[in-house]
Amino acid sequence: MSNDVSHIWTRFNGRWILTGVLSGLGAGAAMLIAAAILSGQVAREFFFPAKLIGAALLGPKALQIDSNLGTTAGLALHFALSAFFGLVFAHFVLETSRKRTLFLLGTLGGLAVWLFWSMMFMPSFNDAMSVLLPKTVSLLLHAVFGASFAAFIILLRPLLNNPKGMA
Repeated sequence: MSNDVSHIWTRFNGRWILTGVLSGLGAGAAMLIAAAILSGQVAREFFFPAKLIGAALLGPKALQIDSNLGTTAGLALHFALSAFFGLVFAHFVLETSRKRTLFLLGTLGGLAVWLFWSMMFMPSFNDAMSVLLPKTVSLLLHAVFGASFAAFIILLRPLLNNPKGMA
């Protein structure tokens, strides 16, 4: 096999894309669980990270203690973005990539999302996140997203890309 990247434009494997989307959702869940644990360490409620994300859609009212709408909006936005980033990542890596390569690329991909999404894009319309979420914590959470994405894609790859492995 050649060492070029033409495969990203010339192939489409629906099962691999599904693997990426599901892996993105799993990584998004892992990231939210890590964020909820860290949130508990600083005396915030369990769903505060979801509400913080929901503030991008609803503004500061999403952060209120009784804001189920803020939690729901945050979860919906977070998982939609997680699935999207999973789809994009799966499209840009080969189905046959080695595990180490996937972990490296997954972690770097999570950090790239942190750099462009959390540092450049999100602060422009979610003031609460840029003020209340320390940059180092955000960096750590995005590294967790990337590494757990790689773990999920490695676990799901044989199940979803092998027709015999399909249930």
